[in-house]
Amino acid sequence: MKKLSGTLSIALLAIASLLFSCHGEEVKIITSPVTNIGATSASSGGSVYSKGSAEVGERGVCWGISASPTFLADRTIDGYGTGTFQSNLSGLTELTDYYIRAYANIDGDVLYGNELTFTTETSSSESSSQIIADHTVVDKYNKIPQEYIEKVKKMLVWVAGMSHSLGYQNGAVLLETLDSRFQIETWQSDPPPAFSDKYLRIGRPFKSGVNAWTTDVESYSSVMEGQNNSGNPYNVFIYGWSYETTWNNPPGGGLDPVHNIHWAGDAGGFRWGLDIGDKELTGNPICMDTYLAAIEEYNIRAINRGYPTVSVFSTGPVDENGGTECGFQRELKNSYIRSYVKQEESRILFDYADILVHNNEGEKYTATWNDGGISRSHSQIHPDNLKDYDSSWKVVSGNDADGDHIGEVGALRLAKAIWWLLARIAGWDGE
Repeated sequence: MKKLSGTLSIALLAIASLLFSCHGEEVKIITSPVTNIGATSASSGGSVYSKGSAEVGERGVCWGISASPTFLADRTIDGYGTGTFQSNLSGLTELTDYYIRAYANIDGDVLYGNELTFTTETSSSESSSQIIADHTVVDKYNKIPQEYIEKVKKMLVWVAGMSHSLGYQNGAVLLETLDSRFQIETWQSDPPPAFSDKYLRIGRPFKSGVNAWTTDVESYSSVMEGQNNSGNPYNVFIYGWSYETTWNNPPGGGLDPVHNIHWAGDAGGFRWGLDIGDKELTGNPICMDTYLAAIEEYNIRAINRGYPTVSVFSTGPVDENGGTECGFQRELKNSYIRSYVKQEESRILFDYADILVHNNEGEKYTATWNDGGISRSHSQIHPDNLKDYDSSWKVVSGNDADGDHIGEVGALRLAKAIWWLLARIAGWDGE
């Protein structure tokens, strides 16, 4: 929940009263998150819910460069009646901050949903050199030139975390079995393996949760610096999220007025949201901004202290919690990471979530949370990525014998994207 100005807070409260009392009937309008943001276009939408007999006419989203846009500004018209709708925005200006909210004509009165903000990208973004490993790069691993495969085989990569981080290791072993060019050594011990130019070394020295290393940057930076001083530095550090965004504490606390959800998860023993303003709802000063700041700090310290470790942003698990408020708020957290990374070209992202919500055919899988009669969709792991391979690489029903909460199909997708990412970090241009 972003900290709102006094005027905007009052405006939102006034809107909320309209949403829940219109002509004596209960009405709710929700603005969908903004996605597919380009230089001149974006996608959003919303949901309209009415418990009574109110007549719902025109509906859509409206946007502008000032707060509280109205339907008299730029808008879409996306049908009529209650339910969920999708909106496509066009004619935007690149590198511009916009405000957007859903609207609906209820018995002749125009009511609005919660307000969101987004920033359009530059028209040159398609030629950007930024390194983002998502589902679109999985099949590009096979294009990595041999010289960059050899450079990656000199790397020591720390994928921190707990059980989910094993997916990175399991997938790498599968890829080596599939294609012997991609030699690998996995490890789960301290110290890590000695230097080698024969295989990529990827693993973790110990289990670790997000709370420890986001709140104790000094200690974990010392581990990286000490490894550098040994002559065998970590080249890349990634946090392989576990269930921190969803587990232990179910959705609760105050209702976020921007996203109309309750936060969940466990960071320091408490639920956690996106920014420090969410402390009012969760009672927790730790938030997604804490994670983002930690990754930034690791990179700053590496540069200032002269060791070569590159810390990479990552998104988290998309298994379990499908079709629930917990799953929906998890996607908001993953989307928050993506948006932050795209604001600065030097930031690097391994989009674990996006890789696993798509299958090998490029199909995206979503689940739907029934929010009091309103359908709110969110990304969920594709069922194909929960399956395994037999000895002839035929896809079969999966099990979690390897303990990473995904199938071999999903793990192999992660490995292909990891090799692409590391080759880019090693200097390959991706072409």
